[in-house]
Amino acid sequence: MTALRRTKIALLGYPMNGMGDILYDPPALLRRIGPTIVSEDLGALYARAQAVAGPEIDRLLEEHAGRFEVSPDLPRARHAYAARLELAIRGLLEERRYQAFSFHFDSIGGDGRFEQLPLLAASDLMADGYGYAAEGDTNTATLMCASQTLIGNAHFSEMYAMDWELDSVLISHMGEGNWKVARKDRPVRLIDRALGIGRLENPPTPVFSAEPGVATTAALVPLEGELYRLVAGRGEVLDTPELPNVEMPYFHFHPDRGMEAFMDDWLGYGAPHHFVTNLGEHTARWRRLAELLDIDYEEI
Repeated sequence: MTALRRTKIALLGYPMNGMGDILYDPPALLRRIGPTIVSEDLGALYARAQAVAGPEIDRLLEEHAGRFEVSPDLPRARHAYAARLELAIRGLLEERRYQAFSFHFDSIGGDGRFEQLPLLAASDLMADGYGYAAEGDTNTATLMCASQTLIGNAHFSEMYAMDWELDSVLISHMGEGNWKVARKDRPVRLIDRALGIGRLENPPTPVFSAEPGVATTAALVPLEGELYRLVAGRGEVLDTPELPNVEMPYFHFHPDRGMEAFMDDWLGYGAPHHFVTNLGEHTARWRRLAELLDIDYEEI
């Protein structure tokens, strides 16, 4: 696929230590799938953030006020810092022509110069068509790029917990989410949220659930060397009540196969806990991508 051959992905810092299902072989990924992974220095990102002008921040805060239901408890200074980070990352991606990025919370938190994790930045940039994955997961960031190109409105997340009562998987992550998949009958809230991960200040976090209906999941699996597998799953986003204690994007995904059979197959194929979700039925497009890349394809 020509688009992936030209893809550049920025890795801010380093991948998460000890998370085996995000590991990859950079030369093999480049040869078989196509993207170039570039490790960006956090010092340069910090300097770029410090240089963001006040009027730019004010304009972005106004955009957020029109886009989200901003909590009155969210301090303006904290919101402004999140906007500063977003503008810095966006500037980096635009200037160096990146199509996606990833960061690991311990890399950002351990650097010592940042006040927050850029969760709001990740959410807004996904909504603008960039690829994104957390924890330095460049495999899923790669698939996010393909998803944004082939389908659009790609949402990064992970399989958070299994729910036997609803026969579903609760889909969520630290606080990032593409708010363009949010259900239309509820506002996307922007809250001041305590988050111990990264050991930094509360990151302003968008909270929403995805629009109920048919949905497709997909994951890229590095097997060995240049052997890759694309796993796609079919199901639906359930129409569930709001979960007041889940202060991040979330939804219940009910697989067509049923939750237990789906999870057995997902793990049996080696699929990771991170993945891409798109609203609608898109397995035919994922199958075609696997054919173009000449990699294994499995459908659940």
